[in-house]
Amino acid sequence: MRDKGLVINTKEELAQVEVFCFIESCHKCSARSLCIGQDQSKGILSVKNPLKANPGDEVEIEIPDSKYNKVLILLFSSLLLASLLGMGVGYFLSPLLLLSTSAGSLLGFLFALTAAVIILFRYFQKNNKNYLYPVIIDIIKKGDSHG
Repeated sequence: MRDKGLVINTKEELAQVEVFCFIESCHKCSARSLCIGQDQSKGILSVKNPLKANPGDEVEIEIPDSKYNKVLILLFSSLLLASLLGMGVGYFLSPLLLLSTSAGSLLGFLFALTAAVIILFRYFQKNNKNYLYPVIIDIIKKGDSHG
């Protein structure tokens, strides 16, 4: 999905962009949960700034809908799979640990879920951070800061 906005602030390789929300498109936007000001007529997004846009520039941004959706599916399916496997392993190992099957299942569930959260957090922190940010793809109109 593409949208237009105004660069408010820049910091290193990121920019804060004020996006004017058109009610129809905001409800369909995959980055809505990342947007500051969800219930207002405009929101502020942190976006990648490969074109080195400056404050005051009017820019076009692209929100990676398909990548964002794939990452969400990976995240939730991994957590679900880890939870189910942890419950199953805990159930079958409960006699060896001298626990009831329900206690073993609960411990397996909690252990697997905790391990999955830690692994996924490190994975997303390392690999997918660059893919989830919206990206400035064009500077439509240069602001006053260009001279």
